[in-house]
Order: sequence, then C-alpha cells, then structure tokens
Amino acid sequence: MNQVLPLAPTTMLPLLSWMLQSTLCLGACWLLYRYALRQERFFTFNRRFLLFTPWLALGLPGLLALLKPWLPAIQNPANGLLNGGLLPELTISSGAAGANLATQLPEWLPSSLLLLYLTGVLVVLMRLGTHLLHLWLAARRFPREARPGYVLVHTGGRRPTSSFGRWVFWDDSTTLSSDEARVVLAHELAHVQQGHSWERLSLEATQALLWFCPFIHFYPPALALVHEFLADEQALRATASSPAAPVAESYTALLARLALRQLHPDLPLTHSFTQSFTLTRIRMLTSQTPARRWKQWLLLPIGAILFVAVACENAPDLDKPATTATSKDSQYGTPPPPPPPPYTTNAADTPPPPPPPALSNVEVMPEYPGGQTALFSALLKNTRYPAVAVQQKLQGKALVSFIVNTDGSISAVKLERGVTAAAGQQAAATTLNEEALRVVRELPGKWTPGLNKGKRVAVQFAVPITFALR
Repeated sequence: MNQVLPLAPTTMLPLLSWMLQSTLCLGACWLLYRYALRQERFFTFNRRFLLFTPWLALGLPGLLALLKPWLPAIQNPANGLLNGGLLPELTISSGAAGANLATQLPEWLPSSLLLLYLTGVLVVLMRLGTHLLHLWLAARRFPREARPGYVLVHTGGRRPTSSFGRWVFWDDSTTLSSDEARVVLAHELAHVQQGHSWERLSLEATQALLWFCPFIHFYPPALALVHEFLADEQALRATASSPAAPVAESYTALLARLALRQLHPDLPLTHSFTQSFTLTRIRMLTSQTPARRWKQWLLLPIGAILFVAVACENAPDLDKPATTATSKDSQYGTPPPPPPPPYTTNAADTPPPPPPPALSNVEVMPEYPGGQTALFSALLKNTRYPAVAVQQKLQGKALVSFIVNTDGSISAVKLERGVTAAAGQQAAATTLNEEALRVVRELPGKWTPGLNKGKRVAVQFAVPITFALR
C-alpha cells in the first residue's frame, strides 16, 4: 500500500519550518556568545548582540521569503525552481507496512500545533504582565520622591536597592556612608539613563515569541549581567575623585559587603545592586585582561553560514541525474512521445510546440482542486510501485516538473532528476521514472491558474517523488 510519509497540511509546514530555522539560528548565536564573547570586556557590543540576535532568529525565515526571487541558486541549484513552485515530497511505499497508517496527518494536527504555540506565547506574556503589575503596585505602596531624571522610591528595608524604568527603589535600612550611597545611586542611575529596563522588556517580548526554543531562555540572565557590567563602569567613572584613588577596590569591597547582608525578596525585572551576579561582577571589575575585539567579527562568518543553512533547509535532497533511460529521445528516461494524431499527415515531421513561458513564483500561485492535500491524495491513489523494482529491491527519488497553464491544464511534464541504479537494475529504474511521469501526466481535474499583476500566467511546479521499500 502506498503511504505519504512527510506530507503535512500546508498550514502546518510553514510553522514547523520557521520553528526549526529559528532554533538553528538562535542556537548558533548563543554558542558564539557563550564560548567566545561572554568573558570579554566589550560590554556594549555584547549588549547589542544579545538584543539583536533573537530578532534575527525571529525574522530570518521571513527575510529569506522576501529575497526568494534573488536566491534561485541557493534555493534549488539543480534546476532553478524556487520553493514557491516546489511541492513537498511525496513518498511511495511498497509492502503492507503502511497499511495501518493514515495517508496523511490528521486534520486537527495543524490547528492543534498552532494553538499550542499561541498558548505558550500567551503564558509567557501573562507572566511578564504579572511581573509588571507587581512592580507598579510596589511603586505605589512605598513613598516616592521625584528627582531630576528619576523617581526615588523609599522601601524602608522591605525591598533591596534596585531600579526599573525611572524608579529607583532605595533601601533606607542599609548603613552606608555618603560616598557609598553616592556610588550605589550612581550605579542604579546608570540603569535608568541607559534604558536597561526597556531592553529587558524587549527581550522578554522576543522570549514570548520564541518560547519553544531552549536557547532563548539563556538570554535574559545574560543580558541582565551585561547591564550590571555597564552600570558598574558608569558608576566608577561618575564617582572617581582622582585617577590615583583606589576606586575599583573600594567599590568591589562595598559590593561584597552588601551582598553578604541578609537577603531580601527582590522584585521581578528590577536591577538589584546587592543581588546581581556578585562574584562575576567582582571578577570582571578586577580583571586586567585586554579585550580581544577580533572576536566581534566572528558574527560575520557565522551569520553567512546561518543564512545559507536556513536558505537550503527546504531545498530537496535530489539524486544524481539519471542515466538509465532506454528512450533515445531523453537522457533522463522519459518515454517516447505519443504517436501523431491520425488526422495530420505530416505530424511526425513537425516538432512539438515549445512549452509556454512559465514563472516559478507569482503573486497568486495556482491551486489544485481541493488544495494541496487533495493533490497529494490524487498522486498517492494513482501511483503504483512497479513490481520489477520491488523484486530487484530498488528505491530512489525522482523529481518531476510540469507547467500549470493559464487555462488550468498541465503540460511540459518532464523528469528533472531520476532514480539512479546499479548495473543490472537499469530497467527497474526506468519503470520507477516512468511511473513518476505517468502519475503526474494523469492528474485529474484542472487547476486554478496563477495570477501575476492581475493576469493569468503559466507557472512552473516540481514534485519530488520518493519510492521507498517498506
């Protein structure tokens, strides 16, 4: 019995492909940051890297879709067909192993997958909204003091010193000298002035859209740590009394002393001076290792590799050109043309008319009656695994191209790539190639023609058909 293995409804394939491509892109970017950039002291570059790469992973598949007309060689170097005219692969299985399996995925699966994705987005956004509500209620509950550029919120020891947006939550119970209070306030004001809270919110929104990717959940803590490094730098510059003063040593001592105090419950999303990666910050403050800025350029080759990898993710894995054909009229094994019509006396001497000019990607693609699911059902129903190929245990992949004309009919059916065979199996390979051609030629019904700029146009399609022994 024939069986469609990779076939899925069209509403499901783009979502799965986007998830896979986004995970691939973000995973490569995180590994680059984790092993090459994280320990370096170019904090501004690292901050931009952590903010930009999730959006790159989110939008790269869509960007490739826009660039598709300019990427024919990457999309399908075998024949120049774009993904818009390349149908999903159809697998024809021999034997009875597929008899108990459905010929296609259940109808409810695409909608369930989409519902699962949207539910995950909603859950992450609700968690973010809860954190923001918690912050707003805390800021209203404590006494506030408006100051130039920020609002000082006195917590009375009920919350640690921290900041979010324009609010600086100040722990009045902490025993600090005037110089120490000045450096702690300068640290929190650095978060306010550099807009770190809004960057955190932007990354949280991206995390909601990419919640299915495990690497995205490493990004918020990494960005929070980089924010602390940047605030430490600005606090040291703002409070340095003289170049010879041991500011860094006193600052790290203050950081360690406050971190050893009794821990307080922190507010989500806030930048806390006393509870933010203390040991890592001290190690970075005391490090004298120069920044190796050549690592910043590693993003360029990795980005190029990702671009090509994502562009080729949907490209078909085709066999080599077939050389097993027995027909003298085609090197790919196409059968000889049909005999000339009886009413024409010189048809044998007249070459067939050239196929109409066809496009691979148009504004409105042609559609088979009943959609893509009906198309694959028709192909599946009419395809038979040749007995000679089963006997010789031959399997392989054929790529059949055809043109959907402006009247909805199909023409120019030909074998772009055929099943290859070892010596002694050429006849079996020819039967597989001929069966792939036959089933496409005999497709019932007429297509809805494609449209480009409001006019009907001929469109080129291709369908990979895999014959697999089961």
